[in-house]
Amino acid sequence: MISNYIFDWSGTLSDDFEMVYKATAKVLYEAYNGYNLTESEYRENFELPYMKFYRKYDFNSHKDEVDRLFMKHVAANNIFPTPLPRAGEILKKLRAKGKKTYLFSAHPKSLVAKEIESYGFANFFDGIESGVSDKVATLKNFVKNHKLNPTETAYVGDLVHDVKAAKEAGLKSVGIQSRYQTTEKLASANPDYMIKDIGELLEL
Repeated sequence: MISNYIFDWSGTLSDDFEMVYKATAKVLYEAYNGYNLTESEYRENFELPYMKFYRKYDFNSHKDEVDRLFMKHVAANNIFPTPLPRAGEILKKLRAKGKKTYLFSAHPKSLVAKEIESYGFANFFDGIESGVSDKVATLKNFVKNHKLNPTETAYVGDLVHDVKAAKEAGLKSVGIQSRYQTTEKLASANPDYMIKDIGELLEL
């Protein structure tokens, strides 16, 4: 039985693809000779840790510079993300069933804090860690720090990196389809479960 659910944020609970994709495209355009990143190319090539993605374009800027440019373009885009459909409802239902719910995300800490507040999700998590650069290397410690039994814990995310992190930590992996990565690429990581909608968690 799964007693603990750890969630990714972007593409899993938060509909922030437009904001993130457009800011990323502008980082490349500004710092890499006016390169035009298409949405389909982004979905095919994006991965975490995100510096691995930038280095595919021979992008040699330091992570601090990438972060500065990204946050600048997030602010300039003036795009406001929203919760994905049923995200709040499912979190409430899981918690009503006595499940513990956590957030473990690579999304910048300042953005996660702001979005959680605006979504009304402040009381939905038993623990939050964001701004994570490499989930594969650190999810196991998050599980240990919160004294969770790995065999009773699932990690829900929308990227190959999320599935790999779950497997490395000895958790059940739940791949959820999103705009961030193609379904085929996500499936290639062989998650324990593949779902199209977060509501399907209640049926596992």
